[in-house]
Amino acid sequence: MADRTLVLGSGGHAGGAWQVGVLAGLAEAGVDLSGADTVIGTSAGAVVGARLTAGEHPEELHRRQSEAAAREAAGPEAAGPEARITPGAALGFLRAQLGRRTPEAVARRLGRMALGARTSSGEEVLEAMAALLPVREWPDALRVTAVDAHTGELGAFHSGSGADLLRAVAASCAMPGLWPPVALCGRWWIDGGVRSTTNADLARGHRRVVVLAPLSRAFGPGPRAERLAARLRAEGADVALIVPDAAARRELGRNPLDASRRAACARAGRAQAAAHVRDVGDLWHG
Repeated sequence: MADRTLVLGSGGHAGGAWQVGVLAGLAEAGVDLSGADTVIGTSAGAVVGARLTAGEHPEELHRRQSEAAAREAAGPEAAGPEARITPGAALGFLRAQLGRRTPEAVARRLGRMALGARTSSGEEVLEAMAALLPVREWPDALRVTAVDAHTGELGAFHSGSGADLLRAVAASCAMPGLWPPVALCGRWWIDGGVRSTTNADLARGHRRVVVLAPLSRAFGPGPRAERLAARLRAEGADVALIVPDAAARRELGRNPLDASRRAACARAGRAQAAAHVRDVGDLWHG
């Protein structure tokens, strides 16, 4: 069995910042999860996971999120544009769920929608991702999830998969209706979060698992984070699942894509970490 595994889920700018806050708070208390043997990242969690496994300490990640406060104080223009799903895309998400009983069926419908949508160009997406991800070499511990836009099947990219790191993380973040699908290894891929907000079942066979789930509720028929954590426990793993508490949920708000909320969400995650130091520490160091 692999020993210590960290699962970082989807959640947009706000959810990624909350994860960074939790990681920094735990590290400050002596529970540094950056030494995980395996890190499984989905969407925003793929960005955080790539930076973490590349050697960026949780405290440094938190500092970068906190720097957003200065831009927020200068007003909405300085904070950057707020990304939102268009009404048409939102309707497409709802239609994708109708009559579909499996995550793969929903993902195929969303894949068709994404392939036909008019969004920013692929080059613009990669440029945006490059600004978020100053890492180019695959960290050995990292696994990045994405969903095949044609088949709806989940893929997990890693250092031995032959995939480009930047494209893999961009694919994991390619939310239908917002970003276009990303070409990788001869196929088109969309956001790994359309199948599951955590894809924590990829940690099957791992002994100690910590899951950070900014969005614990699944999209459509996809498995909830709580259900996946329960399955891992039933198979013999020690699992700690952390979801936003009430204070963090207020900061996350209704639009997790709102980049202006990053600093507040990072602070909320750091504050929440104190409540999890003992249980996560016992699991991680036990």
